[in-house]
Amino acid sequence: MSINFLNAHRGTLRVPNTDSSSFKRFSLLGIPTSDQITGLELRLSKIYIKDNKQPHIFPFIKYSDLYFIVSTVDSLGGEPYTLNVRGFADVDDREQLPVDRTVYYWKSKGPSDIAPGQIHFLGSIIKSNEGIRDLGKALSDLRQTDDFKSIIKTVVAAATGGGALIADALIAMAGVIGSILGNVDDTPLITTVLSFTDINGNFDALGRHAYTESNRYVDIETTLIVRDTTREPK
Repeated sequence: MSINFLNAHRGTLRVPNTDSSSFKRFSLLGIPTSDQITGLELRLSKIYIKDNKQPHIFPFIKYSDLYFIVSTVDSLGGEPYTLNVRGFADVDDREQLPVDRTVYYWKSKGPSDIAPGQIHFLGSIIKSNEGIRDLGKALSDLRQTDDFKSIIKTVVAAATGGGALIADALIAMAGVIGSILGNVDDTPLITTVLSFTDINGNFDALGRHAYTESNRYVDIETTLIVRDTTREPK
């Protein structure tokens, strides 16, 4: 089944906003900019299911089985840092999924290391109509196919080429992964592609920065953590 990841009501493609004036990030002011950072981490902090899209038939509990596709890639030219499918069985409305984990991590090993200029995140929640299966082997086998290797090359090229085509590339990759899910809804509960970039100033303010994407079904919260030893208090 072909999954419509770009449903207008359930998909978001966004570069998270930042207030550059508040951070006074410009080098002309003598403030270090994002090319001098020493550590970046992107965490998947929270997934809250507001409506699991399961019809309520009395007296049965309104449980739903969900798959979560997640991937991250940076602009340094490597393959996706994270590429995974995880299943969650018997999810109720107003339930938070246990997902708090790192989905991207970069730490400078020396002054010659180049920090990524972009980090891109894909997250999609899809309702299963036949329970949850262990997809580890299926995903591993998929990654060995020539078609999927070609898609990964497209994702990497988009991420290193300025990021203008990254959303299309990640959505195409999610579509191929969706082919191994079996009997699922043809429209995800939510699909979000977030691009964190140095040009947008996302890496200029130190500390933890939470970003939430929401629709009527799901809230997805990611947290970007920025470290720079030259700017942190001694």
